[in-house]
Amino acid sequence: MSLKWLFNNFVRAVGDELAGYGFERGEGGRVFRRFSPQGDALIIEVQVSDHSSRSEKIFYINVALVLAPKWEWDRQRTGRPDSELPRHYNGMWRRRLGFSGLSGDDQWRIADESTAAEVSDQVRRHLDEIVPNLLLLLDRIVLLDETPDILGPGAWLLRAWLLAEQGPTEELKHLLFVERPAHTHDSVPIRTVWNYANSKAAAEDSGKLRT
Repeated sequence: MSLKWLFNNFVRAVGDELAGYGFERGEGGRVFRRFSPQGDALIIEVQVSDHSSRSEKIFYINVALVLAPKWEWDRQRTGRPDSELPRHYNGMWRRRLGFSGLSGDDQWRIADESTAAEVSDQVRRHLDEIVPNLLLLLDRIVLLDETPDILGPGAWLLRAWLLAEQGPTEELKHLLFVERPAHTHDSVPIRTVWNYANSKAAAEDSGKLRT
């Protein structure tokens, strides 16, 4: 069997595994997404390394969470069409699936039938372990009220973007300008979230005037 066939067969097996969790296959068959009703997305993407050769396919498995309000802001800022779907690098929270779960930058390697079978079994086992927990990240109540440990120290920013959809509320203002250290109040992340929140409020007011 050719290396190309072995690798493509591995990707198909991953896709079949993820389909059982509600993920849909995207670009090139290597991008898998599941969206929440609010438009947030979990993305699992197989990224081939430039260090691959004719005798060995080297790759990463990227995992990301893309929040709808942040993706909307990014599209508006860059002029991307509303129909464009996010990729793993658009995620606010990003990890890689490694040999011990979501850890490090481990490279996966397929060179022959033996390594293909070993990697396939290992990856699918890890997916079965982590995907049920990852799916909780598509529940906004969990993100806003429970702040899962898996999100790490950047969890506050994900909460901020979700709150910003409601405009510049007192809860968002407290999160950005009371809970966060004073020296960060003029930082790019905080200014961006606050500007988005105000833009949502302005759009809502404009809609009311038109009606």
